[in-house]
This record gives sequence, C-alpha cells and structure tokens, in this order.
Amino acid sequence: MKFIERIKEVVGSELLLKDLMSIPSIGVNDEMISKEEEMLPRSLSNNHRLLLKTWNGIDLDRVRVYGIGETEEFIKPLGKEYEAWKEIVDEVAAKMGGKVVLFADDPAGFMYFELESGPIIQLDTDGGSMTKVAEDMSDFFLNYLFGERANEYSGDDWLQELIDAKIIPE
Repeated sequence: MKFIERIKEVVGSELLLKDLMSIPSIGVNDEMISKEEEMLPRSLSNNHRLLLKTWNGIDLDRVRVYGIGETEEFIKPLGKEYEAWKEIVDEVAAKMGGKVVLFADDPAGFMYFELESGPIIQLDTDGGSMTKVAEDMSDFFLNYLFGERANEYSGDDWLQELIDAKIIPE
C-alpha cells in the first residue's frame, strides 16, 4: 500500500527526529490481531491491519500509532489505551454514530479515531472538538500527515519541509 511506503520514505528522510522515534523491526500476525480485537468494540480495518503487520505500532515525533499485545518501549498497546480512555472512546462513538477505534495520538494532545466506515476523526483533548481529518487510514498518512494536506496537520512550514525533502511534489 502506498501509505506504508510514504511512512517508510518519511522515516528514512531527515525530517523526523531520530531520537524521538521507536519503530519495531517486525509486525504482528493475524492471530495476534484477532486476539487484540476481542478487547475492542470492533474489528480493525484492513489498512490498520496492514500497518500493524508491517510494524507493531510506530512512535514518531509527529504521531504515535498504538501497537498490540507486547509492544516495544515507547509504543503504547492498543487494548490498554482503549481501556484507559474507554469513556472518551464511548463519547466519540456516540457523537459519531458508530463504533470507533482509538489508534493514535500526537504530542500536541490530539487523539485519532477510526470510524467503522473508515473516516479518521481528530479529537482535541483541550477543547473537546472533533474534526474529520481523513477519508481513511491511508488518506491520513498519505495526504493529511505526510502529504499535500500536511499544512492542515502542522502548518505551512511542515508542508514545505515535505516538499523540500521531495516526499511530495511541488
């Protein structure tokens, strides 16, 4: 999938602070994912499964995607994060009208949820506002976080850094 390649490209660039990254060398298998799903309100999407099969979560200086089961240092386990934030997950699900999975957060204090139908919702933990930021997990990484709409995520400077690093075309 293109979004996995985009993540690899950004990780391999000089854009992110290497000291603030934790990237597992291996991912997980279907059996491990199925076991984790028993603790969650719904099954994981195909894109989410693909990411976890590639890496069991990723902790970048821009975003922290949760892993499953026993995770490497600095990578939060999905099931434990769900339990810790269950009240908020339930509130987001009620407002969005469906089952959601909390899959990531970022250093700015935002939490990211994937709706069962695919869209990614950003929750501002300071003010409580919820915003749809991507059509699905692929769009989240490929366009919103590390692509043409990166200015929506982290401003014009971040977008320009991606352009200068030739991650995205001018």
